[in-house]
Amino acid sequence: MKPRLVLGLGNPLMGDDGAGARVAEMLAADSAVTDRAEVFTAGTDLLRSMERIDGRERVILVDAVECGDEPGRISVLDEPLLDQRQGDAHSLSAAQAVELMRHTMPGLRETKFTWVLVHVASVRANGVLSAKVAAAVPVAAAVVKGLL
Repeated sequence: MKPRLVLGLGNPLMGDDGAGARVAEMLAADSAVTDRAEVFTAGTDLLRSMERIDGRERVILVDAVECGDEPGRISVLDEPLLDQRQGDAHSLSAAQAVELMRHTMPGLRETKFTWVLVHVASVRANGVLSAKVAAAVPVAAAVVKGLL
């Protein structure tokens, strides 16, 4: 079995959407984490990480979730809510990508996925985290460390 995996999701060029990537960067620099798990920044296309995910007992996904209220709040979920309003297969959400992988890759059906979500108010193409989300990045990193 491969070691645990932490994937930071999001696009840092889109402001707060890059929170997951920033958490992964922070964790990748921490030897206490890298001794227990592999850490990568996965961008916005989780399906590109299928080979990296395959064969893992545990995968922790860190992502931003646009909620509009309480930016900077951290949520931990074993199963995220699926967005039933998906328009087409060319723009799957991360949760939908995990479900697709589970259906197409039998080895992933037993993989435990945990989501660490950083709540954001909005996403803008500015490359800068808002103050509340920037303050939440080390908190989210600590949550991930606790899950390992």
